[in-house]
Amino acid sequence: MRIDGSILAAVSGGADSVAMLHMLLTTPQPAGGNPLVCAHYNHGLRDAADEDEAFVKKLCEEWEIPFVSEKGNVPKDTGVEAAAREKRYIFLERVRSGRGLDYIATAHTADDNIETVLLNLTRGAGLSGLCGIPKTRGSIIRPVLHLSRNKILMYLAERNIPYREDESNHDTTYRRNYIRHKVIPALTKANPALTDAVVRLTASLNEDEEYLMSLARAVYAYPFSAGRLTQLPRPIASRVCRMLVCEHSPYPPERIHIDAMLDIAAGGNGRRCNISSGLTVAKKNGMIVIERTENRRSQNAPGSG
Repeated sequence: MRIDGSILAAVSGGADSVAMLHMLLTTPQPAGGNPLVCAHYNHGLRDAADEDEAFVKKLCEEWEIPFVSEKGNVPKDTGVEAAAREKRYIFLERVRSGRGLDYIATAHTADDNIETVLLNLTRGAGLSGLCGIPKTRGSIIRPVLHLSRNKILMYLAERNIPYREDESNHDTTYRRNYIRHKVIPALTKANPALTDAVVRLTASLNEDEEYLMSLARAVYAYPFSAGRLTQLPRPIASRVCRMLVCEHSPYPPERIHIDAMLDIAAGGNGRRCNISSGLTVAKKNGMIVIERTENRRSQNAPGSG
């Protein structure tokens, strides 16, 4: 896990992130060492959330790792998972850039990758969604993506390293947990080599995705001409839309947002719509731009204006 650069490790207190933090701390780094900072985002969604934060803080004190945390206010509605993820990534990027660090390390594992592919499949995701979790995206790196959850648990047990167990991980009313505890065991019975099969699938799809992205990058600019966007082949135009959004957000847009962006590009100036919390796409002077408008209301529906 040799990484040439300073790292902000996102640590929830669970097994995966605690193991990642320990690996980053103990793996020999380039001469002089790399600064390692631990960040914890307290979503405030669980009764034990404050205890999780205290646990990570104490762990960092014992391991002599700088620690930073923030307590958020995530609305407990049907979009709680997406809202929590977005607020967490905004916090992480703010800390990373504020401290001048190179990377944000998240503790996604091989198991998370399979869950993501299946979850995206149920959502009707396109090619990029079926590629799984990328090893890197911008400043985000995933050092333990190649490790299974079982290997993570073995690593911790061998070193007697404590971690927090999130009881909500067993709540199958959450879509990801349902995939984890119900769908994957059933598919594994049908094919015990499910993990290898998904690895082959994502490797093949990533080759196709990278080629299409290279075509999109060749024409990309920000802001982007609405007229030019409507003339591009749909596979390239959708990727240009994704790149436009990723100029302002660490989380790429969903298909419904891309459809809205292309609809706006085909219409007149002044059209706009919300595509995520605080993020709006607009057509101004024939160009597609992304604006951060925290207080804009949801009545700005796709194609309105």
